[in-house]
Amino acid sequence: MLKQRIITAVILALIVIGTIFFLDPIFIQLFFALVLLVSMLELVNMTISRNKMIQWLLAVMVVALFLWFHPELGIRFLFYHSYIGLVIWCLILVFMMHYRFSGQWKLGVRMSVLLLSTALIWICINGLLFIHSHFEQGPWILMYVLTLVWVADIGAYFSGKAFGQHKLAPVISPGKTREGVLGGLVLNFFWISGVYWFTRGWGLDYLPFVLLGLVTAALSVVGDLYISILKREADLKDSGRLLPGHGGVLDRIDSVIAATPVYLGGLFILGAV
Repeated sequence: MLKQRIITAVILALIVIGTIFFLDPIFIQLFFALVLLVSMLELVNMTISRNKMIQWLLAVMVVALFLWFHPELGIRFLFYHSYIGLVIWCLILVFMMHYRFSGQWKLGVRMSVLLLSTALIWICINGLLFIHSHFEQGPWILMYVLTLVWVADIGAYFSGKAFGQHKLAPVISPGKTREGVLGGLVLNFFWISGVYWFTRGWGLDYLPFVLLGLVTAALSVVGDLYISILKREADLKDSGRLLPGHGGVLDRIDSVIAATPVYLGGLFILGAV
């Protein structure tokens, strides 16, 4: 299982790196549109319907809106996008502290969850594209944001295996431990410091650069837990079956969905945009 996860992860990393650094902007936009499409198929399946026709209809509608509106989005719109996303994820964190498994969400609740989750994925993807196109070193900054999540996952996995004793959120995800999250943050601290040494923080001072990276990595865990709630309420182990050893696309980007508005919102707050 671990070998399969590693192989899939390496292939995905190569695809993402190749897309970010070597393709023209139009193809990058189409790549993220594809990610949005598959994510929406999985999301509709987890929330309101297992009917494939309904899943495709809603997913295609969202992608069409994305392709139509994205070229028109200005920096002020992305500014509010990021802040709204940051606030929503903080509210979701509070909600998780009081969450109790139901398994019987009514249709109105599931539709509300679908709309909220769609908005969060929308905010994430527009934020990633903005980072890539707005900054002079956009592709490198975008890769850095993704590596904050990847490093947190790697550190959490191995430190959780070695030292994990205290459950982080047993009602939501029994496998996650506080020691795992702490290990991911410690590993990220060294990673962030190393990136700063090479890049000088792309204009940010060391302390805000490190703090923003650590806060982003910490809150990315909320995205992971949020998708875990949706899977539990839908009685599904994975969000999909597209990625061997990993499950679905949402299983891979759940942390990124939360990390993106946190990081971009932090850049706005620090005046780096």
